[in-house]
Amino acid sequence: MNSREILATALLVSLLGCATTPVPTISARNVPSKRVLNAALLERKEGLGQVVVKRDEGLSGSACNSRVFANGTLVAEIAPGEKVIFYLPEGEQMLAAIATGICGGGLVETKASVSRFHPAIFRISYGSSGEFSIQPTAF
Repeated sequence: MNSREILATALLVSLLGCATTPVPTISARNVPSKRVLNAALLERKEGLGQVVVKRDEGLSGSACNSRVFANGTLVAEIAPGEKVIFYLPEGEQMLAAIATGICGGGLVETKASVSRFHPAIFRISYGSSGEFSIQPTAF
């Protein structure tokens, strides 16, 4: 192997082991309207609670977006560093995410306890071994 091949291999190995980095909710960019796939869920209405789903930043999975679902309904497609804010009825709800494009991960799901009084915040991430997840966060 020449020095370029060694450097390229080392770079690839280091990237594969990288986990994504959480983004503070306040710093995450709003998903552009062209990737909102169900605008009705983005409307704040009486009796509904706020749900925030944001996507970590970082190289792992950065070539793909993530589709976000609420109770089986597609909400939006978000890129790294973005968030989508939508509204659901109070109580237990199901959230899901799936990676688009060539990124691995499959469908991941989690329960959301939705309340009118405080937002339910979730993050989509890739771990250091490439595992794809959606999980509650306070960050």
